Amino acid sequence: MEENYMEIIREESGERLVFFGVSGRVDALTSPQLEQELLSALAEQGKFCVLDLAQVDYMSSAGLRVLLMCKKTAARNKGSFALCGLQESVRKILEMVGYLPLLEIYPDRLTAHAAARKPLEG
Repeated sequence: MEENYMEIIREESGERLVFFGVSGRVDALTSPQLEQELLSALAEQGKFCVLDLAQVDYMSSAGLRVLLMCKKTAARNKGSFALCGLQESVRKILEMVGYLPLLEIYPDRLTAHAAARKPLEG
């Protein structure tokens, strides 16, 4: 695998839920592609987008910026943005910069899918 390689797979589940499976590195070179994909989905009202990071072992500050932008965009459009499948290296980065309490995080896709099926709180 190339050093700055990243692949994104989009999977829709029903009208509201979109999973993004990412593999590789999320850094200054790859984060613009991720940002474009995620913000495109979150632009729709009421979307629940889940970013599966199980295959991501490195995230730079550029990737962290994308996460916050997605959270803000989701809130503005009455949607939700969550992460799942964090590897320990990425979890530690999120913890060091103080993002863990700010983001909705699920252990895996199954748990995230169950959360998305709950009715929206008014």
